[in-house]
Amino acid sequence: MRRTPLFKEHERLGARFTVFHGWELPLDYGSALKEALAVREKAGLFDVSHMGRLLVRAKPEKLEPLFTAPVKRTPVGRVRYGFFLNETGGILEDATLYRLDEELFLFCTNAANRERVKALLSNFEVKDLTAETLQLALQGPESTRLLEPFFPVTGLKYYSFKRFGRVIISRTGYTGERVGYELFLPVEQGVELFRKLAGSAQPCGLAARDVLRVEAGLPLYGNELNERVTPLEVRLERFLKEEPFVGKEALKKRPVKVVLTGFEASGGVPRKGYAVYADGRKVGVVTSGVYSPYLKKAVGFALVKPGLSEGTPVVFKQKEREIKGTLARYPFIRRE
Repeated sequence: MRRTPLFKEHERLGARFTVFHGWELPLDYGSALKEALAVREKAGLFDVSHMGRLLVRAKPEKLEPLFTAPVKRTPVGRVRYGFFLNETGGILEDATLYRLDEELFLFCTNAANRERVKALLSNFEVKDLTAETLQLALQGPESTRLLEPFFPVTGLKYYSFKRFGRVIISRTGYTGERVGYELFLPVEQGVELFRKLAGSAQPCGLAARDVLRVEAGLPLYGNELNERVTPLEVRLERFLKEEPFVGKEALKKRPVKVVLTGFEASGGVPRKGYAVYADGRKVGVVTSGVYSPYLKKAVGFALVKPGLSEGTPVVFKQKEREIKGTLARYPFIRRE
């Protein structure tokens, strides 16, 4: 079982822990709903050091075919979201790419797929920074005010980053907040900054992070994304570049078998694995479901058969339990 260098800090703050892909991480600090609301209204602080951080030295034209977002066209100082696909167009991983220099890149990966991405990049010079760095996320409308005393981030554009010595700070996040930052720091410096920020921002665990990303319409690998679905089926074709990449030709020929849709529910929260029924027939399966304290209702995602429209009445079933709902447009909230 792995722990981040902030484990003792989480204990001190009263965290309840859970196991996530081999890591013991904070589930919440007493109330996931309170934590999620704090992000929407003020600011929340997350330890996301379980995520993979891979430093890659490569010529951009050599890296180009492996990733669905443009590599060569990405300026130094910018961040791109994209996919690693298999030959049939299935999603092996979704990741963010940071262009640090002309031939130096940082990939931020899901914890479960870090080794997979390392294998995909085995022809390049790769340094795994996961164990020697911390990754924090400070998210919410007051994030800039709280971070500014430590780093001058005012004016940083969305999906851009600045370097402060060995520290990288990007204006990115996994909450849907337009104001939010992800920080990559050496361990000692990261622990010190976490302690200082935890005094003013609400510490948040995985449960709040899940609520926030579902509200914002953001997929999670292992739930909405996997090797069996394509970016087209989860409605993320905007992250497919014009240049060639592994799986591109297969996507042109492969039929769309399922479509990712949102839903709203009443009388309970349909969770991952619930079957979705419309007009008495099974049409899909729930991939994520949460109660949103901001919207005051249950929302989530499901992979369903193509052709079902928003507003379609559905029933979510698991064993003897049934929950009524409707298919809905996502994201469920949009932040400016």
